[in-house]
Amino acid sequence: MKHTRLIFLVLIALLAPVAQRSAAAQSSILPATVYPSSGQAGTRFDFQADGFQSDERIDIWVNTPDGRAVAARPDSELQRRAARDGRAVWSWTAPKDAQPGNWSLVARGQRSGVVRVGVFTILPPPAPAAQDAGVHPSTGIPGARFVFFAAGFAPDDPIAFYLIDPDGTETLVAVEQPRIFNGRVDWAWTVRDNAAPGVWRFRVVGGNSRFEQTLAFTVERPTATVGVNPGRGRAGTLFEFFADGLQGREGVIFWVNLPDGRAEKATVERAAVNDGRAYWSWIAPDDAPPGQWSMVVRGMNSGIERVVLFEIR
Repeated sequence: MKHTRLIFLVLIALLAPVAQRSAAAQSSILPATVYPSSGQAGTRFDFQADGFQSDERIDIWVNTPDGRAVAARPDSELQRRAARDGRAVWSWTAPKDAQPGNWSLVARGQRSGVVRVGVFTILPPPAPAAQDAGVHPSTGIPGARFVFFAAGFAPDDPIAFYLIDPDGTETLVAVEQPRIFNGRVDWAWTVRDNAAPGVWRFRVVGGNSRFEQTLAFTVERPTATVGVNPGRGRAGTLFEFFADGLQGREGVIFWVNLPDGRAEKATVERAAVNDGRAYWSWIAPDDAPPGQWSMVVRGMNSGIERVVLFEIR
């Protein structure tokens, strides 16, 4: 009944410009069959109708849910012509952005004036499926903390966590704050300071169900931040340096590269490493040759090196 009522409403709109036509002409407006009767945007709808004149061309348009009439192009231009027996078969694919709601497609014979109307529904898009695994953030530098979840395990599954590094080496690891509820496991992991850059993976396995999930995340090479004050000075100047990206409070060693390419051990003052940042100062020798110098700091545990450029005038 709902579709029938809609058809008659469509017919009233169609007949408004031709209200003076005879009752015989009006009776030529009949439903067309549509398959499927509903579908989401992008669906192909197939139509069939009869009663047209032999071999006549048909005009096709659609009426949208908001009342607009829009010219419609069938999937093949050959479908615009009725067969010899007056039957027409055509298809039309709803645009990807088609408005959800009740639509109608109208076909009209150019010679006969016969009108056929097919009523169908464009359904709203489906709700997005709930994620069954995820990681946040997806990218971080050494020292970053990643938070993970994975679902689909048996409620009483003991969970094993395997960490796979960029080289493919897999290690059974203990994770931070593992929580298991209703087949979902949540946990966290902090990237160690000397972690290799690249794509890492957690493979999570249920001990009873043997169900597993694999989550990928990326460890980026940290952008080294270094500095010196002043950046330029004479022999005998006190230079103060800092460099990020070292490991925790590890021990460090220093050396300088002279303008002529020689490397010499540097005796520094007030050196300290705190949360991966090193601070130190150095007094340029009174006989330091002018030119471009560089100070190098190296972490004794991590092997990480940072280079700071400066100039002696």
